[in-house]
Amino acid sequence: MPDPLDHRLLRQIATVARMGGLRAGAAALNMSQPPLSRTVRELEASLGVSLFERTARGMVPTPAGAVLIEEAEAILAALDRAAARVRRMGAWPRPLRVGFVSAALDAHLPDLLDRIAARGWPAPELVETPTELQARALARGELDLGLLHPPVEMAQGLDAVSLGRDGFLVALPKRDPLADRETIRSADLTGRPLVLFPQAQGPVLHAAITAALAPGGRRLPVAAEAARSHSQLALVAAGVGIGLIGASVARTVTYAGVVLRPWADRPDTITLECAIMGGTALLRELAFE
Repeated sequence: MPDPLDHRLLRQIATVARMGGLRAGAAALNMSQPPLSRTVRELEASLGVSLFERTARGMVPTPAGAVLIEEAEAILAALDRAAARVRRMGAWPRPLRVGFVSAALDAHLPDLLDRIAARGWPAPELVETPTELQARALARGELDLGLLHPPVEMAQGLDAVSLGRDGFLVALPKRDPLADRETIRSADLTGRPLVLFPQAQGPVLHAAITAALAPGGRRLPVAAEAARSHSQLALVAAGVGIGLIGASVARTVTYAGVVLRPWADRPDTITLECAIMGGTALLRELAFE
């Protein structure tokens, strides 16, 4: 009987689940189907449970199979991270793969690049991507480090270090009557159409903004959504609505036709935290503790 904790077998089982069948799984693994089918049968016999239901649409994990696959993916991700860490210890480590949100461009990303360069490591591969996608890529071992916005689900074997919190500024079209004021209060924004990030991108922060600007269960008047700050500023300049822009972004990004004003009575719950996430040892090597 095969050892159910053999990482090669775990990778095969996880691939079958991801691809939805033996034929597609075998193709993804670059192996023939009979050995893969035998692996599934022998693992089921070894564990004493059925791992998949065979349906007309393919193979669907049973509850027991889902548990095994969940654990297998965590084990495989940890092994991939371990292999990546070992490779980095060589004389010519491969470039780190770093994800970042736009709010990290002002200070946090340059600081990280300085730390990497100071160790004589190659320039990293950089990709701007939202927090949730970074967290998934980190869990799968597709990214080594992520500069992102907590809170976010963190996979086993990863750690996160807060890099600080930032406030928000109010972004107004230059022709808006509020643009003549030195500061903006929450009451000034009540009922005004807003340009915000998608709720799924930051549900906790979105809820805090809703509580401040549309209390009592009222609907927040969102005129448009955009994931990136630059896109939000473009929509504000076009007169679509009023935006809320992180202060760190405002220090590096300007947009014609938009003025930025302090939010005088911004609740403390409406802040933008940035953190760096990655393997504990790698964070320690880069002096993030």
